[in-house]
Amino acid sequence: MKEIIFASEKLPRKLHTLTAWLNMDGDLVFDDGEVYSAGGGKGRTVDDYLMVRAGYKSRMLDLLGQAFRGISDTCGEAPDDRLFCTLERMARSGHWKSLDEIEIWLMDRDVSFTKQKWVK
Repeated sequence: MKEIIFASEKLPRKLHTLTAWLNMDGDLVFDDGEVYSAGGGKGRTVDDYLMVRAGYKSRMLDLLGQAFRGISDTCGEAPDDRLFCTLERMARSGHWKSLDEIEIWLMDRDVSFTKQKWVK
């Protein structure tokens, strides 16, 4: 499956993106990435990851369907296809512009996730 882009903005000396994708284990990963430029030199990259383990994706899909009035019911047969279709529609309509918004949404609904930061 392809990557879903929730936000992408280019600012002076920084590129920010918020994306979602499935990793090799089938976990849903949200990546809040920032690439900083450093004049003529090498810049740095900071990524914050929020991961919903594969076992919790069905709960998330059910909750998204409830929150967005059955949007997932019109999106294919396979659960991952339905989840991605729902997330793509949310991204196109402007939902979840930050990792904090996603984290709060998941916490409010008791969906388990992990977070990690990567700096290069």
